Amino acid sequence: MADETKEEMLKRVSENRGYSLEMHRIMAEVDIDWVTSYNQFIDATYTGQRLLDRKTKELLQVAVEAALKADVDQIQAHIRVAITEGASPMEVLEAMQCVIMPMGALAYRRGLQAWSAETGIGLEK
Repeated sequence: MADETKEEMLKRVSENRGYSLEMHRIMAEVDIDWVTSYNQFIDATYTGQRLLDRKTKELLQVAVEAALKADVDQIQAHIRVAITEGASPMEVLEAMQCVIMPMGALAYRRGLQAWSAETGIGLEK
């Protein structure tokens, strides 16, 4: 695969994933061997068929990337693929709603721990 041209590699990335990102274009320009290795990893962990279907994997991608505050265009790319793979817009929304509680609760818990440690309120002695 290292014999692929930059254009061939980017076409394959886009066909395999359903999108390409700026990262793919930059890395294809400067280190096509890295992109080849990265694509093998992506196929083994994400786009290749194993137990989870592509729709489920995309819903997971949307939820995780939204929770991690990925770039909007990156999240949109996964939303687009999820819908192409059969997810309804409401299923995608529900996937994002699933992360509200744990992400918000984790942030609140961390803040509460800091508050309690600083004020001494609520700490068991």
